[in-house]
Amino acid sequence: MDELKPDPTNPAPASSIVKFDAADFPWWFAGILLIIGFMGYLIVSNPDYNEAFDNVLPWPLVEEVEVAPLDGQTEAPIDPETGEPQTERQIVLFRGIGLTLILTLGAFVASLALGLFLGLGRIAGRVPGQNALIRLGQVVARNLSTLYIELVRGIPMIVFIFAVALVFAPDFAGLLGLEPRAITNAWRGAAALSLFYAAFIAEVFRAGIQSVPVGQVEAGRAVGLKEGQIMRQVVLPQAVRNMLPALGNDLISLMKDSSLISVLAVREVTQMARLYTGSSFRFREGFFVLMLLYVTLTISLSLVLRWYERRISIPDR
Repeated sequence: MDELKPDPTNPAPASSIVKFDAADFPWWFAGILLIIGFMGYLIVSNPDYNEAFDNVLPWPLVEEVEVAPLDGQTEAPIDPETGEPQTERQIVLFRGIGLTLILTLGAFVASLALGLFLGLGRIAGRVPGQNALIRLGQVVARNLSTLYIELVRGIPMIVFIFAVALVFAPDFAGLLGLEPRAITNAWRGAAALSLFYAAFIAEVFRAGIQSVPVGQVEAGRAVGLKEGQIMRQVVLPQAVRNMLPALGNDLISLMKDSSLISVLAVREVTQMARLYTGSSFRFREGFFVLMLLYVTLTISLSLVLRWYERRISIPDR
């Protein structure tokens, strides 16, 4: 029997070329895009939503500020045309969405460094030390790291923020011989986020390091590598692949929890929304715009992290 060949004069139906599986289609993502698109339409077409968007989002925020006084003067120069003090436009980065992003990235980098230190301390002593003094140091490091991790993870974040901002920060300023006001609320909030999330990221590092097969460590010892070299050159590079999804989730959670810094009157995006709604009483518009901003940020970050995970993933694994 002759082999059947496609007839060029009678192409196959489109359904056989383009397959659409409704069960596997990401309807949830389509729904989110629909909501974002609808909110975007309201912001463009509705004056109330447009005003809320301009007051909550603006980044970089451009403000009119008085020109600095000249040498020997105490007031800003007077504009000869208007008779008012001269002003100039300045870009304010540390406010609104800009401050939210700076807090998120800065706190995440700091929590990564502290979390790695705590995670290594958490597993110290798994390999016996060479002498009693080293073994004693391992026991102390392991117990101190575990104490910090379990203590911080048992405290609600809002309580931890108040404790760091109102108790520990003034005490720390006193130790440095500074006035408590020298440490701004933004720095206090960033420190609270860093110290809090370091406890969770430490557990991510611990699990990632322990997920590396023991054979990899033994192979490193077999070729003469020291324990520190094995950790830096063998274990951590492999552990990063396993840790990336959990670290990405912590980054997204940290960005959302940065909204809690608004209780310190830090003018990040949530505080900007609170100030606007408190003065205009347009709670619907203000907080709907705020929710739209956070959803857009989290979805965008999630897509970037998923793309990067696929990029560094090991094929056929």
